[in-house]
Amino acid sequence: MRPGHAALLFVVLQCALSFVCAAAKSGPVADDQWVLVWNDEFEGTTLDASKWRTKTNESHCCDPLGREELQLYVPDAVSVSDGLLHLHTKYQKATRPSDGKVFNFTSGWIDTMGSFSLLYGRFEANVSLPTRQARGVWPAFWLMPASGVCWPTGGEVDIFEYVGSPLLPDFIYGSYHWAEPNACGKDQAPLPGMAFKEAGDNWQTGFHVYTAEWSPNEIDYKVDGKQYYKRTSDEVMLPTGPMYIILNQAVQQDLPPGKNCEPYVDGVDMVVDWVRVCATYPSR
Repeated sequence: MRPGHAALLFVVLQCALSFVCAAAKSGPVADDQWVLVWNDEFEGTTLDASKWRTKTNESHCCDPLGREELQLYVPDAVSVSDGLLHLHTKYQKATRPSDGKVFNFTSGWIDTMGSFSLLYGRFEANVSLPTRQARGVWPAFWLMPASGVCWPTGGEVDIFEYVGSPLLPDFIYGSYHWAEPNACGKDQAPLPGMAFKEAGDNWQTGFHVYTAEWSPNEIDYKVDGKQYYKRTSDEVMLPTGPMYIILNQAVQQDLPPGKNCEPYVDGVDMVVDWVRVCATYPSR
């Protein structure tokens, strides 16, 4: 390809990518500085295994009280159809092969560990969440360090978490967990960072765009472009390495902690329309 043609193609591609990111823009960076670097629109009928890893026959630890979650993650709980990703939570017994432990729920977890991670950028997803009546359901969209350093020394960005609960109806939460270097397990922010709620009962069951805009100096948390929370480098130690994406739907009892709420979850989905990641480049 001739140099002049290559330069023209580069400009055309930049313009096209900037347009895609601008269509989902929700932050203070100028439109012409956003570049779409990764996305999944969930077309087709199967999950794209080149982008996502599915957690299989595993649970996850831990909730705010240090307890293992109540679900076993299984591949059958993850499906793609009609342009949507479904993470399906079901009340059914399942046995973990590694130790024979029996769980009362199955659910879905996918992540980009080993396939995609990024240092700084805008991470966002268009998501529909369960109703408050799905007591104990705990879906989340979050980021973890690709380096695998001990938690939470590399940071944990919870773009949103949601808890199905009549006691805290229809709130989502943005949080950032962190610790000093080598202080494994010593979370400096063990509680949710900030709650957010739109008007109307069960507003979260509609599709909404959940965003984290992460720069060296701050992380901004947004819903449909409206900022409701921020963490800055003056307050906390922000991540300094690439992070990968996680989407999951857990189940836990007593959420919020101490309220003695038994889970009542069966046949509920976290539904994702798309996930997009944008980075920035200097103005031309």
